[in-house]
Amino acid sequence: MSEVHEGLEVVAFEDPTRLRMWLEEAGAAHPGVWVRLQRATSSRPSVTFRDLLVEGIAFGWSESTRHAYDAQSYLQRFSPRRVRGTASERNRRIAAELEEAGRMTDAGRAALGPSAGSR
Repeated sequence: MSEVHEGLEVVAFEDPTRLRMWLEEAGAAHPGVWVRLQRATSSRPSVTFRDLLVEGIAFGWSESTRHAYDAQSYLQRFSPRRVRGTASERNRRIAAELEEAGRMTDAGRAALGPSAGSR
């Protein structure tokens, strides 16, 4: 049985490739998860908050609340973006970089709105 926190499954990813593979399968209909991120002082392999941010933008997902977990890690809520067309300048810049690299998905574009990948 998977661990659950506040009604959502707790998951962990060792690297951005595994996170991206999971997002490809999860899709926008998924309710979301809590991603366990290792602190910088931990020796365990883990995606970083930046990895979560970038892949989330690519797939139309958003990180939100952070909860303490243990001395080596914390939980970051991660779910499909619910409000369409709202994005910070930072997120739009990341979206443009993802577009240039060919990594932005249709779901990511739709979540950020019509000018998501433009500079």
